Amino acid sequence: MMLSECQESFQDWHEVFTVNHLDFLKDEFLGHTFNSVTFNEEVWNKASNQPEEVLSLAEYFDLLISNTQLECGFEKLHSQSANLKLIRDSGISVNKEVLVAIWGIETRYGAIRGDLPVLDALATNAVSKPSRQKFFEDNLLAAMKILQSGIVSKEQLLGSWAGAMGHTQFMPATYLAFGLDIQNKGKVDIWEDDPLDALASTANYLLKNNWNENKPIVSEILHAECFDYMMANSGRVETVSFWASQGIKFAHFDLDPNLRAEIITPSGHNGPKFALFENFKTILAYNPSKYYALAVGHLANLLSGETKLISSWPLKRDYLSRNELKTVQTYLVKMGYDTGGIDGLLGPKSIASVQRYQNSLGLIPDGFPDRGLLEAIGAAKSK
Repeated sequence: MMLSECQESFQDWHEVFTVNHLDFLKDEFLGHTFNSVTFNEEVWNKASNQPEEVLSLAEYFDLLISNTQLECGFEKLHSQSANLKLIRDSGISVNKEVLVAIWGIETRYGAIRGDLPVLDALATNAVSKPSRQKFFEDNLLAAMKILQSGIVSKEQLLGSWAGAMGHTQFMPATYLAFGLDIQNKGKVDIWEDDPLDALASTANYLLKNNWNENKPIVSEILHAECFDYMMANSGRVETVSFWASQGIKFAHFDLDPNLRAEIITPSGHNGPKFALFENFKTILAYNPSKYYALAVGHLANLLSGETKLISSWPLKRDYLSRNELKTVQTYLVKMGYDTGGIDGLLGPKSIASVQRYQNSLGLIPDGFPDRGLLEAIGAAKSK
C-alpha cells in the first residue's frame, strides 16, 4: 500500500481493532496503551526497502557476511563462551556457531537492536500489510501483554521496523511463547546488554522447531556437466548419495549419505549453488526469507571453520533490475507460463517458469534470469 493510503486507513483500522478486542482493551492500562499507538512513517519507509527485496543475493551476503562480521563472530564465540556453555549445559542442544550467526545477522551482535517504538511499528505494519494483518495484530496484543507484565517499560520497548526486539530480534508473540529465563531471575530480559537470555531464547525456539545439532543447514555444492538442472529449485528432496550419483559434489562437509537435501541455484549454474538440509526449514521458521536462511547457514559454516564460497558470484551487470524482471515475467505470462505475478521479484513460480523457458531454448535451465535471457526474450519479441 502507498504511504498516503496507509495514513488515511489508520484511524479506521484503529476503530475496528478496538471493537474486535473490546474485552482485552477494557483493562485501563491496556486501553490507555493502545490509544497512544500512532502510525509511524519511518516504519513504513523501512518496511518498503528491505535488503532481500532490493539486493541481489551476492550483495546481501556482502552486507551481512563481511570479513568484519566474521572476525567479530569469532570474537563473540570466545567472549560469550561461558553463556554458550550455560545454554548447552541446560540441555538445549543447539550449535553455538548457529546462535552466534543469528545474533550477528540480526543485530550485528547486539550493536543494532532497533530504536523504533514496537507498538507503533506493529500497528503500522498491520495497516500497510493487509495480507499479514493478523500476524502483526497478534504481535501487537502480545507486546501490550509484555508491557502489562512490567518486564519492560514502553520507553524501553524498542525494536525493528517489524516490531522485532532484543539481541536476536524476537517478535513479541515469540517472546511470550519461547522466551527463556535461563538463570531464573524472574523475567526474560532480551533487552539488556548481556545477551544470555536472548541467545538462550533463540536456542529454545530452534530446538522446539525441530533443530538437529548433528545436521547442517546448508552446504555449497559443485556439479558435473551432466547434472540435470530441472531437478534443482523444484523442492525435490533426495539423499546425499542420490545427488552424488547425479554429479553433485558437496563442497564443505563429510556428509552422511542418508541425509536428505534439496538443491537450489539462486545465482545460476556458474554462481554459488547450495544443498538445503532439514535445519534450513528450522531457520526459515525463525525468519521466512531464503536469503536470510542462506546467510545464517553460510556464516555458521564459516564460524565452524569451513572455507569461504568456492564459486564466484555473477558480475553485477548480469543481474536484472526489478523492472527488467517484470519484462521477463510479462513475456513469460504472455507465452503461457505461470510466474505467480508480475512484480519483479523472483519467487518459486517465476524461477520454475524461467527454468522451463530456458529449457525450451536449449539453455541451461538454472532458473536464473540473467542478461542473456533478457536478450533472448528481446530477440524473440522482435521476430
